[in-house]
Amino acid sequence: MRLPRQKRLFGIVVRPELEERLQILAEDSRFDLAGSCAKDPLGRGRKRGTFGRWIYPVVLPNGRRMSLFRILLSNVCVNDCAYCPLRSDENPLRVSLRPEELARGFMSYWRRGLVQGLFLSSGVIKDADTTMELLLRTVSFLRKKEGFKGYIHLKIIPGASEAAVEKAAQLVDALSLNLEAPNEKSFQRLTRRKRFEEVLKLTYYLSKLKSQKGFSHTTQLVVGAAGERDAEIIRTTQTLYQNFNLNRVYFSAYQPGCGRPGLPGEKISRCFDLRTREHRLYQVDFLLRKYGFKAEEIPLQEGFLPLEIDPKTAWAQSHPEFFPVNVNMASYWELLRVPGIGPKGARLILEARKYGRLRDLDHIFPNTKLLAKARPYIVF
Repeated sequence: MRLPRQKRLFGIVVRPELEERLQILAEDSRFDLAGSCAKDPLGRGRKRGTFGRWIYPVVLPNGRRMSLFRILLSNVCVNDCAYCPLRSDENPLRVSLRPEELARGFMSYWRRGLVQGLFLSSGVIKDADTTMELLLRTVSFLRKKEGFKGYIHLKIIPGASEAAVEKAAQLVDALSLNLEAPNEKSFQRLTRRKRFEEVLKLTYYLSKLKSQKGFSHTTQLVVGAAGERDAEIIRTTQTLYQNFNLNRVYFSAYQPGCGRPGLPGEKISRCFDLRTREHRLYQVDFLLRKYGFKAEEIPLQEGFLPLEIDPKTAWAQSHPEFFPVNVNMASYWELLRVPGIGPKGARLILEARKYGRLRDLDHIFPNTKLLAKARPYIVF
């Protein structure tokens, strides 16, 4: 009997059927990160790792850099999320992997040193708990059968039971539950099947569980799909950090062409605006988490961040009374208000001040661009 011809996928021999499903589900995992769409009219998809589109070089919330194997267990989905091309009223090629298939496929990549960890999610098969059961079987197989002790990030399915979430917390290093929208009004523009209040309640449960189990807890907000303003996103981001103890809030620019016609985000003709908007929101995120800024301090124009200037410089320009800052006398938090000076730079200045009065920052700031940005705002 003639056997089917084997194929090689980055040096790994796989059955053609499995290879195809791996390819489809790895490619479709980019829709779980809404800012990467094959229909991007400017043709600028998110960059992936050297070995393929589904190996992601990422920076974890603790600053560690890793290459993660990112994949869906299934692209079957009963949900109606308007920004997602895998939603129930679309008709892509629907495929799934068995938990054991996905686990062994991942281990093949890991043993060859192509990836360091797993980022696992899925479309919603039948209902949330059915899907969570399959995801947990996958992770359990990796931990107990394959003996994998490395990094695993698991997406929690909205609507999952607290028992399923608790079991997941015992098996993985990071859990995320995507909020997607900053408030109920925006959320209702994106889906009728999911409930904002339920997702928020589960997010709060995760925050309490995190204090016991110690896993990393993150979420994601889609930028631009629901027609929300940056002011709404910024206020929600601050609330998530203050009241829900999240490690990180991630932002993903919606890509017109991916979602349902008539979605507010479809009216935006240039993806560049959304990408720049996403970038500015990440800069605000750093101001909230690392620089001591409050949401109400972030400069806005009719509820939106100015795209032509970063938010910290915009704040500095609108507060001339705060400047110039004397680098020989300023506190750590005052130094952080200076454009071009970040946490590392502020600490270096404080350390250097122990040995005498500073007359310049040239020997402290090897980055001439940052130093040039700071000079108009400082004195010695």
